[in-house]
Amino acid sequence: MKNRLDLTRLAELDRQFCDFAQLQRNATPRCGWTKTLRLALGMSSSALGERLGVTAQGARKLEQAEANGTITLNTLARLAHGLDCEVHYMFVPRTSLVEQVLRRTQEIAGIPMPSTLKGAEAQKDAETLMALASALAKVSKRGLW
Repeated sequence: MKNRLDLTRLAELDRQFCDFAQLQRNATPRCGWTKTLRLALGMSSSALGERLGVTAQGARKLEQAEANGTITLNTLARLAHGLDCEVHYMFVPRTSLVEQVLRRTQEIAGIPMPSTLKGAEAQKDAETLMALASALAKVSKRGLW
């Protein structure tokens, strides 16, 4: 795949991330999702361990690893399967992808951006993306990051 900047794709991803950005950042329970779900289901750690092919103590250790953030994605998927759940792994940008490219372009090139590019709503229409593309054409994409 070519290393190129696709503004239309950036804007599309921004729209898709919008819903996820609304979620609380600290929504994860302190004891972790595994233990929270297991307890909500009324499942013992022995029952979860049996589903995973480990002891009750092993299941509790996995729950603790998940709560501490030291678990691997493969093990997390195994735990989710034991709870009849799915793992959805993703990055949610802190700021709009288009804004990130815009800000970086300004930093390295010192090119003032057209006023039509100000504001998150403005960055979603085709005319605005064309203006951004025009500004980015003056910058080497290779050296952007």
